[in-house]
Amino acid sequence: MRRERVTIADVARKVGVSKVTVSYVINGREGKVRISDETRRRIWEAIRELGYRPNALARALSRRRTNTIGVVMQYAGIFGGWSGFMLELLHGASHEAIQQHYDLLMYTGTHGNDVEQEANAVMDGRIDGALLLRDIDDPLSDILADNVFPHVLIFTRARRPDVYYVDCDNVKGGYLATKHLLSLGHRVIAHLRGSSRAAPALDRWHGYVQAMREAGIEPEEGWVIEMPSPLSNAEALVTLMRSAKRPTAIFAWSDEVAIGAIQVLREMNLRIPEDVAVVGYDSTEVCNHTDPPLTSVRQPVYEMAREGVRTLVRLISGERPRRYARVFEPTLDIRRSCGAAS
Repeated sequence: MRRERVTIADVARKVGVSKVTVSYVINGREGKVRISDETRRRIWEAIRELGYRPNALARALSRRRTNTIGVVMQYAGIFGGWSGFMLELLHGASHEAIQQHYDLLMYTGTHGNDVEQEANAVMDGRIDGALLLRDIDDPLSDILADNVFPHVLIFTRARRPDVYYVDCDNVKGGYLATKHLLSLGHRVIAHLRGSSRAAPALDRWHGYVQAMREAGIEPEEGWVIEMPSPLSNAEALVTLMRSAKRPTAIFAWSDEVAIGAIQVLREMNLRIPEDVAVVGYDSTEVCNHTDPPLTSVRQPVYEMAREGVRTLVRLISGERPRRYARVFEPTLDIRRSCGAAS
């Protein structure tokens, strides 16, 4: 026989107090009214005896707080890829959320191009605030900002001055990668660029161009190939590597794309780094386990994700930190794929 759910009224009836008194004790708000230690003890005793379980949704509605943060990507499919970058991001975000006593909710629903519908889903009461990783021209952040909904952009920059964001200096990162290859004597350096809609990809490309031009080299049109993911069509890369002016080095905008490029190069019987040096971006743990280990620009993904959660919790609490942008410095981790490490 199914047992009926015990309610807060049942607890109040057993103790002989009001439902409000029981609610204050359960939610740790005894300071609002004078409740004796004996009454508090009897309430918790009744809760144990009756097997009462608070309704989390009802509590959230009454407090107007769910203690849940949403992680909202531009493309929900990124959650299924489990790249080194994604694992580091979720590791950092979940670690800080635990420290702040928040839960994480990954938004995997798809709304096509209906950003209004997506915004309504984000603001429907399930979460107190959102971490967003979106394309530079995506309007979701604008809609949330106009509705004063707490959110922080992560791993990208904001388009408007009243939006908080956590990012890496991606121009400097692209510059570091390219400058390193130039220092090794390479002059024909290809760049595998991310989507033209992604701010980090554009910034890394700008860093590449800056370093090349400083060296007196104007990148030729065919040297820059758009490859947003390791599943992107590699035909342009194959064609370039078969050309008379074959690049001797490649800077890829992400580690996953760099690893995919290495596979393509190997299928063409090209050796890494003897024939082609390769540098990636992110420098997550996977770079230590590739063959050869992948030289990569490190952005501190774990700490950046934690900083995003910290900032968001402050916004949810009603604070307005003075600094809207938190930009981390990249560094270069040299491994064997570029030929500069033993």
